[in-house]
Amino acid sequence: MERPKKSGAVAGLPDDPLVEILSRVLVKDLHRSKCVSKGWRDLIADPLHRKKLPQTLQGFFPSYPGESFMQYGRPFINLFGGSPPPVDTSLPFLKKLPGIHKIWLRGSCNGLLLFKHHTSLHDLGHIVFNPATEQWAAVPCEHTPMDKHCRLRHTFLVFDPAVSSHFQLVIFCEEGNVCTVHSYSSKTGLWSHTQIDWAEEVKQRGQLKKWVPQISGVDSHATLFNGMLYLMLSDDQIAEVDVEGKTRRIISAPPSVVSIWVLDDCDAQKWVLKHSVSRMHLFGIRPYVYGVNCDCRVVAIHPDSNLVFIFLKRQLMSYGLDSKELRAVSTPNQSALWFTPYVPCFLDFLSVSEHEEKLMGCGEASTKDVARVGKCGSR
Repeated sequence: MERPKKSGAVAGLPDDPLVEILSRVLVKDLHRSKCVSKGWRDLIADPLHRKKLPQTLQGFFPSYPGESFMQYGRPFINLFGGSPPPVDTSLPFLKKLPGIHKIWLRGSCNGLLLFKHHTSLHDLGHIVFNPATEQWAAVPCEHTPMDKHCRLRHTFLVFDPAVSSHFQLVIFCEEGNVCTVHSYSSKTGLWSHTQIDWAEEVKQRGQLKKWVPQISGVDSHATLFNGMLYLMLSDDQIAEVDVEGKTRRIISAPPSVVSIWVLDDCDAQKWVLKHSVSRMHLFGIRPYVYGVNCDCRVVAIHPDSNLVFIFLKRQLMSYGLDSKELRAVSTPNQSALWFTPYVPCFLDFLSVSEHEEKLMGCGEASTKDVARVGKCGSR
């Protein structure tokens, strides 16, 4: 006797076309779709479809400044509680990389992780890794005459899977009013170098405040939007720079700390206040001691929920903008000073054969500088 065929989420419509449609909606709308029916809920929750559907913030990788991720890797902070992450967050590939002495997690962007590593005592390099697909690429070192004169360095990973499967690495080296932008493209396998003279911006905005390394020892905050990087220069200054450093300007930021503003018009620099939080109500902290005796900072904003993640009293916490509730996220054994957000991305972030072909044809990189690309554990 034959078993009755399992009906799809929509009568008369195969699941595959529906999954293809759902893969193009926002995460917030995808979660709402679970309420349509039991069939829709099961379809969206099916592990077989997970890779095709949009992902949300899975959690955070905690770390301390100066400690090697390979030696002191800390437990991943999973925002979904008992449900296991869709990827191996222990990142076993780190132990299989040849010639790597120390490695530090420096950031993330749309599913890719950025690591800085030591290949020798004086040689620094970067590795970009996708935990969901286990693809990784070792970026060739950028050797320039400006390196030894660089006072401050700020490194950012740029990746937008909706625009391209390639990534870029952008390094800002600041010396006085001059900033050199080193930009690496995985599409070409080459570095480009551009110098920015902030003199004109200084005249327009007054004395330009220098970037200051944060106490956690990591780079400044940055946001990627429409192909532009928005960098926090100080509490009241934001730099808008393209990934090659050719287009830039300084934007005045609202003079506030615990509030959320949206830049509604970049040209007019029009800020719209969306949320404001009382420090006394939220933390029980008087304004005059805030930022002096209190270790508190905003870590991240949830991309699909009205949640703000805050580092307070040496613990990661979430604050609901709608519920006005403050909750602990990390546990004592997950204590850290820095938390790197992670959103899984199951798309290939590069074509291995294409990347190798472009690198071999550039002719300028030495043998040790040629980027290695491949699957986890490959040589």
